[in-house]
Amino acid sequence: MNWLESYSSAASVTDKFRDRENHLLLLANGLIGEAGSVLSEMKKMSREKEAYPGYRHRLNEEIGDFLWYYVRLVAVTHPSLLHDLVGISQKTTAPSGTQSTLALGASVGRVLELLQHGISDEIDPALKTIWANLSQLSADMSVNLEEAARGNLAKIQSRWPVQKIFHDLFDAGFIPEEQIPRNLTLEFVERKRGTRIEVVLRYGSVSIGDRLTDNIADPDGYRYHDIFHIAYAVFLGWSPVIRSLLRCKRKSDPAIDENQDGARAVIIEEAVAAIVFSRAKKMQFFEGAQSVDYDLLKSVGEFVQGYEVERVPLWQWETAILEGFRVFRLLRSAPGGKVTWELLEHKLKWEKLKG
Repeated sequence: MNWLESYSSAASVTDKFRDRENHLLLLANGLIGEAGSVLSEMKKMSREKEAYPGYRHRLNEEIGDFLWYYVRLVAVTHPSLLHDLVGISQKTTAPSGTQSTLALGASVGRVLELLQHGISDEIDPALKTIWANLSQLSADMSVNLEEAARGNLAKIQSRWPVQKIFHDLFDAGFIPEEQIPRNLTLEFVERKRGTRIEVVLRYGSVSIGDRLTDNIADPDGYRYHDIFHIAYAVFLGWSPVIRSLLRCKRKSDPAIDENQDGARAVIIEEAVAAIVFSRAKKMQFFEGAQSVDYDLLKSVGEFVQGYEVERVPLWQWETAILEGFRVFRLLRSAPGGKVTWELLEHKLKWEKLKG
């Protein structure tokens, strides 16, 4: 079994379209969409040149996405072809240079045309032409297709894993005083000063942190945004903000204290919360949503690079965001409430305040 057959086998497990009646159509539409994304990245590189430093990473990712749809389409229509494709790439006579981009787009369009008209006997050579063009384009751009395939599987595992297993807690080996509390209940209480509405975060009778307002002319509930930091702690095992508020920084390790729990990490987390809130505000704060769009999750992942939380898979970020906004909506409408977290069980609960 060559690497392409192995990749195809792994890709089949992650195919969420398999049980759809229009499975083939979805794969074909995805293929042409990803072809457009590959060509778009090449256009950006041509236009921006040195001003587009992320080009190489983006192109590898887009080619990996294209590969996923391609091998699934081949596996569904002509599975025996997978064995021969790697050999084809080694003796391709496909157009090179700037013509390779046009050739790839044209060959994908040809396969869609054949599928549309049900001309099955010509699909096999058309799929081979796509592979030859993709191999040539990748060679022109110094992209290793096998590496792109591995990167694609890692991305899928991070975003859409077959089995969801939470990442180990970052503070598991530290003394209890330097761990995020495993179980805790906090109260969000609204206070009014004239027309000014503030939220106080309380642990028992003790206020924690500053009194928060929305800090915007059009009130939107951002005064409750500490719930997002709590959600990050519960579902990511990470929150420099919560560590600062609850005084559980990992002081016993100076490097971690400075680099992971310090001021810059706090700023990064606050920025992530603000960016996600801005997107959520346009989507009724994710009410009724079952997922978070991949582009937002990818942006968050890129934003936290260099910090320990970069090792956490994207599906955990999605869970943290959706659960954080679930409780945010309750706090905003109540208003306020009592929030209880169970860190080891990754649970976040809300209940109304008494009185």
